[in-house]
Amino acid sequence: MKRNQYRNSIGLPVLTAVLIVCSAILLVALSVVVNKNRITALAEQQRQVDQEMKLLNFELVSLERKIDQLLDGARVQPLLQAKGTWLQKISPDAKAIIHLKPIPEAKTVAQTQEPTQP
Repeated sequence: MKRNQYRNSIGLPVLTAVLIVCSAILLVALSVVVNKNRITALAEQQRQVDQEMKLLNFELVSLERKIDQLLDGARVQPLLQAKGTWLQKISPDAKAIIHLKPIPEAKTVAQTQEPTQP
């Protein structure tokens, strides 16, 4: 009676090497997928931030328009005059808006100091 013997031509070292190579390829593929998912999530967050910034900028512009309408010179000037303020309209030809008077104490302090002689 002849017995059939199964002879495996693939040895244990070859099988181990194939398993290591397959697991390495699987890990690389998983890391690529994870990185792509992370980049996609970051891009979605960036889109949301950009959309919020656009909405906030639109809101700021609308608030600035509303403030400009409420603080129009034609409306504010009579209110200021009624309160007795010293504010005046600014002339577009003016070279300086604020005119300061010289301080008289500065001259007197400089004149009262006597030079010291050794």
